[in-house]
Amino acid sequence: MYLLECCFLRFYLQRCRHAISRVKLGYVLYFFGMIALLEFFGAFVHLFEVTYDENFVYPYEGNIHEFVNALRRNEKPEVEPINEYKYAFVLKQPQKCKEDADHTLRLVYIIKSAIENFDRRTAIRNSWGIEKRFFDVPARTIFIVGMHPDDKEIEAKLKLEATIYKDIIQADFIDSYYNNTIKTMMSFKWLVKYCSNSKFYMFVDDDMYVSVKNVATFIRNPANYPFYLMESRKVYSAHKREIKQSDLMDYKAVSNFSNENATFNLKINKMPFKSFAIYESINNNSKKDNVYKKQDGINENLRIENRQLFKLNTSVLNRTKRQLFDFELPDDIRLFAGFVFMRSAPHRHKFSKWYVSLKEYPYHLWPPYVTAGAYILSRQALLDLYYTSFYTKHFRFDDIFLGLVAKKADILPFHCEEFHFYKKAYTKYSYKYVITSHGYGDPNELLQVWNEQKALGNA
Repeated sequence: MYLLECCFLRFYLQRCRHAISRVKLGYVLYFFGMIALLEFFGAFVHLFEVTYDENFVYPYEGNIHEFVNALRRNEKPEVEPINEYKYAFVLKQPQKCKEDADHTLRLVYIIKSAIENFDRRTAIRNSWGIEKRFFDVPARTIFIVGMHPDDKEIEAKLKLEATIYKDIIQADFIDSYYNNTIKTMMSFKWLVKYCSNSKFYMFVDDDMYVSVKNVATFIRNPANYPFYLMESRKVYSAHKREIKQSDLMDYKAVSNFSNENATFNLKINKMPFKSFAIYESINNNSKKDNVYKKQDGINENLRIENRQLFKLNTSVLNRTKRQLFDFELPDDIRLFAGFVFMRSAPHRHKFSKWYVSLKEYPYHLWPPYVTAGAYILSRQALLDLYYTSFYTKHFRFDDIFLGLVAKKADILPFHCEEFHFYKKAYTKYSYKYVITSHGYGDPNELLQVWNEQKALGNA
């Protein structure tokens, strides 16, 4: 019995020891698992991020304005550019903007398209990309694509399409998502070289709904759009339809912004601005100052420029309806407009499509940037951004890259909520003031929505 008891006790102690060791091992595995998970989601990376507001610099690290001005004057700058996109144009279409040499263009739409998206390009040509949409708004529509060098069939099909429509630019870089910055800057390069005779340029992805009517209205008075249209209860006289409260409900929902001033009154004499970029202080009762006042390094020329546009736009509030629609921005204005993210942070979790390491970008916030799906540039902004890009280190996300370039060029992005970077829920009357809406990859859906909005006078 004694021996039996000893055996049972020994067996029991061994089981206890084994259980304790398993518990300890479980804790160890749990601890290291949590560490690995936190590392994967970038929790530790945030500890080593540099504060953006006080420390932001981005190569080239120095004053580049004289170099940019020299390049604009076709002179040799003191410091050589650090970043040039030296890809060749396979398809150039050099006469596209020169076909009517006696007439300065109003708008050029340049659509970033994937080479294989033939149906989308066709749908755009048959809808918002029609160049003769408005006789008093001279416009051009251009598509830019890269290459699929290993797919001879698709390359041949593209060349046939370009021969027929004469509206496709192609450069010799691989057409892929992470080459969108190259695609964007090659479109800039083409515009500066072959199409510098337009006052405004709109960059659009090929899965966007665009109201060219609202685009043309927006660029006349961006700081007040769409509120200045509400000065009459019958805005579009051709249809005599009154603005209803249901048409305006969507303005109360503003994503990605903490903008306590972004409210409006339907009475025109109390109409505020819905802009983040071009004003000093709109609402005297507001407890929030303009977010840009907190940003350092804004030179006095930029402040003068912003005040100029502010004064020009506030002056229209007392004008008649006809004068409102005849309002015109000055030729030297630097407008970079779209849906702006003001205080957005880099993605540090490694499974993200937009993962960015500390080596690529060490700061805890991005500079203000415009979503790449759709944005508008004035001619002066286009030129300044293009030449500033020569002194801005390449970054693989095109919207972030342009945000970095704009920061270095001292151009403040101009926010308008009617550039919808997501797919805005569609009803017949909810698109009255929409400038763009993302998510129209189905060509048939785009045609259906555009035709219905055109019939209502909204497209």
